[in-house]
Amino acid sequence: MIESLYLSYRWILQTPSVDCVIMGKQTWLALKSCKHQNHEEKDRLSQLPHDVLMSIMSLFTIKEAAQTSVLSRTWNYFWRCFPILVFKDDFPTLHFVARNPLLLPEGRSNFTTMVNSVIDSHRGLTIDKLRVIFDLDTSYESDIDKWLAFALAKQVKTLELNFTPQVGRKVPLACRYTWPLESRWLSRGLHLSLASITSLCLKFVNVTDKDIECILLSCHALESMRIVHGSFGLKNIIISQTSLQLKHLELSNCYLSCIDIKAPKLVSLTLHGRPISLIVRDSLLSKVSIGNGFYRGEVVASAYRNLSQYFTKLEYLSWHLCLCAFTRVNVKWNLGISKPPIMSNLKHLELHVRAKGKESLLGWAYLIEESPVLEKLTLKFSPYLLGCDVRVRNIVKRKGRPIKNLKTLQHFGYLGLPIDIEFATYVVENSINLKDVIFTYQFTRPFRDPFREYARSHVFEFIKTLPQEVAFRFGKPANHCCFISTAPYA
Repeated sequence: MIESLYLSYRWILQTPSVDCVIMGKQTWLALKSCKHQNHEEKDRLSQLPHDVLMSIMSLFTIKEAAQTSVLSRTWNYFWRCFPILVFKDDFPTLHFVARNPLLLPEGRSNFTTMVNSVIDSHRGLTIDKLRVIFDLDTSYESDIDKWLAFALAKQVKTLELNFTPQVGRKVPLACRYTWPLESRWLSRGLHLSLASITSLCLKFVNVTDKDIECILLSCHALESMRIVHGSFGLKNIIISQTSLQLKHLELSNCYLSCIDIKAPKLVSLTLHGRPISLIVRDSLLSKVSIGNGFYRGEVVASAYRNLSQYFTKLEYLSWHLCLCAFTRVNVKWNLGISKPPIMSNLKHLELHVRAKGKESLLGWAYLIEESPVLEKLTLKFSPYLLGCDVRVRNIVKRKGRPIKNLKTLQHFGYLGLPIDIEFATYVVENSINLKDVIFTYQFTRPFRDPFREYARSHVFEFIKTLPQEVAFRFGKPANHCCFISTAPYA
């Protein structure tokens, strides 16, 4: 019924795709705060239950929702109280800006005007979610401060400020938006509380040690925090005396030196970047993601030292790794763990690898063999191919201990290089109960993919080696490797 109503009314709107997306499929208390006018003559749409109106509204964009005011007197006020606001401009604006950076100022201006218009029109007493996703910088500080003040005044629960720049565009730290200092809040006459926030995500936002400490100690209900590309001012997070309510924590591509926190409810941790001193007290960690991010060097050894006490409890473990120096010869990192503990609960292991193709992953076989209940193994490759001959190294076969419970091997970014042929061969030849093998080519444009036919021929050679009981299929090509931020709980 809802879908048919949506299709019936969409032709009235005549609006191209979306500056802002609203989503939601339930009734929030925020809607009950919206005062609707009474009219003597009720139109049929106004007589629909609020749950139905909510579900219909959730299918619209902000622009479309605003235009529905012509369909119903009730809707004229209803859309202004919607408790979930997601502002982003994925296409076509960002596509055009990426091709022509001169369009960025105009795109920013249009975006901020749209967000300000919606916020000024909002009439609900509370909101559940505010997400702002666009390439913005410090020149829009006053606008962003206004949105943040709006969200906190409305007792927002989920807050995301994501100002990730366009691909290939570098933003100096001085040009990034800075989380408001107390003095800045007071200068604007604002006395706002962070206590309502349960989920916070900051990307390309300058924050300091004091900011994070204030957030962690003020947001008593905070369960999820993601800081991606923090500033040089974020060096240490030390809160070891107070028990935090955090369940999910991600710190990626920050300039941290030390983390010392007491988080008895923490189940998921993501750390991508340079090695740090890490102490997590009294946690229930079951999902961990470790990676290089943009750091070039060894991260495995440090992570193993800091987290080895939790390895026996982990159910999910992800490594996002750079295996080589692109400017130096014969410099390799992160090639495995030689003496891992028994991973008695590990069910899913992921290896996201960026390499030239001649390195070896057989050093990770020890970790697989010490995971007796491992059911799923995911390999994601992002090869660095420029200027290297990937076919010179011989394939090494490793006869390891039987892998008893592995059922699924996912192999993304397959290019038929020694590194992936060798490792996939090891997994298949040593697995007893393997049922599915899924290969996916790396998604690249034809003029950047000189090894496509080479890879294809090696895939079919590999298929011939599979036992008859193993099902093989090709997955859908996709951009799979993300070395900036991949949260295991997302």
